Amino acid sequence: MRLCFLTIIFVAFIYVAEAEEKPNIVIFLADDLGYADLGFRGSDIKTPNIDRLASEGMVLNRFYSLPICTPTRSALMTARDPIKLGTAYAGLQPWEYGGVPPDEHFMPESFQKAGYQTAMIGKWHIGRQYESLVPDHRGFDHFFGHLNTQVDYYTHESAGGHDLQENGKSLKRDAYATDIHGDESVRFLRELRDPVKPFLLYVPFLAPHSPMQAPEELEAKYESRLNFPIPKRTYAAMVDSMDQAIGRILDELERQGVSDNTIILFFSDNGGFAGFGGVNEPYRGGKLETFEGGIRVNAIMRWPGKIPAGSQTTQTISVMDVFPTLAAAADIEMHNKKKIDGIDVSSSLTKSKIIKRSKPLFFASNSPEYNSFRLAMIEGDHKLVQIIDHHNRSTEITNYLFDLGEDPYEKNNLAEENPLRVKKMSEAINDWRSQHPVSGLYVSISPNPAWRAPADYAEDVKSDDKTLVQPWAGFGRVASQVLQMRYGEKGRIKYE
Repeated sequence: MRLCFLTIIFVAFIYVAEAEEKPNIVIFLADDLGYADLGFRGSDIKTPNIDRLASEGMVLNRFYSLPICTPTRSALMTARDPIKLGTAYAGLQPWEYGGVPPDEHFMPESFQKAGYQTAMIGKWHIGRQYESLVPDHRGFDHFFGHLNTQVDYYTHESAGGHDLQENGKSLKRDAYATDIHGDESVRFLRELRDPVKPFLLYVPFLAPHSPMQAPEELEAKYESRLNFPIPKRTYAAMVDSMDQAIGRILDELERQGVSDNTIILFFSDNGGFAGFGGVNEPYRGGKLETFEGGIRVNAIMRWPGKIPAGSQTTQTISVMDVFPTLAAAADIEMHNKKKIDGIDVSSSLTKSKIIKRSKPLFFASNSPEYNSFRLAMIEGDHKLVQIIDHHNRSTEITNYLFDLGEDPYEKNNLAEENPLRVKKMSEAINDWRSQHPVSGLYVSISPNPAWRAPADYAEDVKSDDKTLVQPWAGFGRVASQVLQMRYGEKGRIKYE
């Protein structure tokens, strides 16, 4: 009996020791945060906790997201180019069906297989209507938050439907959303976390995305912004609130003694939107655009003892790189069956090496105008921005060619001087766009007049056995083929 007991203790000790060797991971994702809107960037917005991450970690000065929400989140979860997922062009709206297909492998699934406890608290925005598309069926042991975008911070409604849940069960909560995200993250760490397992905690905030709402006491801190014609004061308060939530989570990590063994990554899903107060200076453009202000975002990584404190890097990093980089840092296997597009940049972060990318990065947006596309390609320091406007009888293409090494703020258009390079890069963009699935998502900024939001999005999630669209028996062969192309398996082109 005594021998058996000692054996159990020994095995438990070994298990705990192995768990401690694996770093915990916390990912903070801001929504529509401007490049210039943090304290360490010179902003008047109070962000002491994010500033602390910058001073204790590494500022990633050339980190690229996509120009809009859904593509970035898709790339983060899969390490694959959103063009292959059908999510490259637009943000998924509550009235649109779709999302990242269920046959794609998600980052938390790999961490689960490696023994991690996984949790997500915040905004999902990459699929909502079927079980196979929601967080607690895609690798997260625990999900608390919202499936959609444009969620009211107080009522927790999106497009007329209630959107706050915990693991598929609807919740009513009378509190400011950002506060909830911070408090629930602390609750996970304090009450729900298994202390013998490493954890992956993903916290995608709603803030500072519209609707522009913030507590009055925080808005009062920014009286100097009161006279602006846009809600810059509210925007500042929303960023401030997010920083405070991050601070509470950082404090809890320290209280539990796990801070030194935790990798923290903070970044924004795209650039800030000027109409709501976001500032992306010194970079050009903002959200929805493929100029640097729309895609080059604030990003910080802290890993005590591994990443030099107070350091910076100019390594080109894509949001697609996050999954392979974190997997390498944790020494776990990625279980993707499909070819990923991201690369492991961990050696660049821990050893200050610059890794040359073998393939270009591509960006796209067709928001908010239906027949207008913003595209870009970055290959080394060369960048081509294309704006394509489709008219009734013609197509207008405007090209901007930049040398980011010499002109990171995109002031000098070199397109006319370099027609051959423009032609070559234009062809590459066109080839890249050809990978978009037939039934892939394009923007629809307003719902069909017949659409009605469900009373509650959590209760509207359907079981997977209802995902196959069955055509009405009265349809002929051609109509059935059209339905299959639009909604069925054949409607999605496979790219391995």
